[in-house]
Amino acid sequence: MTAPLLPSQSGSPKGELAVTILDVGHGNSAIVRDGSRCAVIDAADDTTHAELERIGCATLEEVIVSHVDNDHIAGMNQLLLDPKWPLGRIRINTDASKDTKAWRHLQQTLQLLADDKRTTGILPVRTDTGIPIRVGRAELEVCHPRTVMALAGPRAHDPRFGKVTSNTMAAVVRVLLDGAEAVLLASDIDGVGLRDLLEHGRELSAEVLVFPHHGGLPGSAKPVAFARSLTAAVDPRLVVFSMGTSGRTANPRRDIIKGVREAAPDAHIACTQLSVHCHGAGSLPLSEGHLSDAMARGRAENRCCAGSIIVTHTESGFRYTPPLPQHGRFILDSVTDALCRASSSTFPSQCSSSAAGASVPRAANPPISGGAD
Repeated sequence: MTAPLLPSQSGSPKGELAVTILDVGHGNSAIVRDGSRCAVIDAADDTTHAELERIGCATLEEVIVSHVDNDHIAGMNQLLLDPKWPLGRIRINTDASKDTKAWRHLQQTLQLLADDKRTTGILPVRTDTGIPIRVGRAELEVCHPRTVMALAGPRAHDPRFGKVTSNTMAAVVRVLLDGAEAVLLASDIDGVGLRDLLEHGRELSAEVLVFPHHGGLPGSAKPVAFARSLTAAVDPRLVVFSMGTSGRTANPRRDIIKGVREAAPDAHIACTQLSVHCHGAGSLPLSEGHLSDAMARGRAENRCCAGSIIVTHTESGFRYTPPLPQHGRFILDSVTDALCRASSSTFPSQCSSSAAGASVPRAANPPISGGAD
């Protein structure tokens, strides 16, 4: 039996402080780390496990499951059952409306970990549990769902919210690195969830927005208005779509990109894998050195666009790997019909910015805008 980890709050002064947004195809996964101390938000496949091994993860202090769709949990059992790293707290957004093989398997795994005392606790994912989530100098804020929605659960109609689905309740997590607003991970939140989030004044400002639902339909909300409202609230410099190359999904939607551009015309947009809107049925050869060293599901078949993206906190701001100018040059040189530069006269100028991909520190937070509809 592996002894459970008791997380401390001391950082790793010389360790890299970063968030990795992993290319897991059509799914979501992110790793937050301070040196060898790590947290994981979702795990769609074995890419997350492989990246933790690559970076030398010593302790897995926090694990968050934003919701229990397969493209968020299919790789979670492998992580939790591996004895090579001690486990801290596991926070899970449960869903009684789901009955999939992956979800049943994860339930059994969590019970096994609890019985063997291999984790310091299995907790719900809500905004107001009162227990801070910290890994060294990194802090993870749960912005959604509120307790009242989490307790209500998915239902056809709720007089307070309207129709609540699993996506409505998907957990939204904001990551701060040494106090700097780094990444907002929006999971699969829909228009109803976003409206509740914005109406209750949660701070969403972040350098990077990982757009919800892989750039697909936001429930019954109008896509352009939803994308515009969320993007305005976050005010990001980089918008990421975590998605696979698949004709079935065909993400991100053009109307989603339109809403993002209306709210943040100067933001850099990057997909983890090439969208079918940009390259059709084939795949494109990638320029040498285009990808970072991080594990990426699309690398083997040259499906990556930006691939896995590492956002590192430095004294001068945030640094990106691969650098945004390098990704911009790839788009301009190799992708004829790229959605990310459509209707944007600013995209080429981004490619001439700092070669290291660094940004200046964020300015004061903008006020949060109104609802999604």
